[in-house]
Amino acid sequence: MIKKFLNIEIEEPPIELELSVEMRCRDIMESDDIDSIKRYCTHLVRHQMRQDVFLASLLGRLVELEANLVAKEIRKEKFDINLFKKIVKNINERNKKKKDFK
Repeated sequence: MIKKFLNIEIEEPPIELELSVEMRCRDIMESDDIDSIKRYCTHLVRHQMRQDVFLASLLGRLVELEANLVAKEIRKEKFDINLFKKIVKNINERNKKKKDFK
């Protein structure tokens, strides 16, 4: 299953990664060492927080770069339109002068 977010394809994880995660989950479920599991879980919660902050920063930067790109394209389009209008105006003025000269 492929999903998209901000035009980024999010694919399914490779089977090797899924297997590795499943094996780790089974090890945890089989463990009777509650203190180790608690330490592991608190580590995961803190790690998840750091990942969330990193991803939020990364997505913010991505959105900023996309916005800059769109703004540049809009400015270029406006420049192209204005340049086209100036060229047409210049041609019209030259044609008018040629008519007046005859």
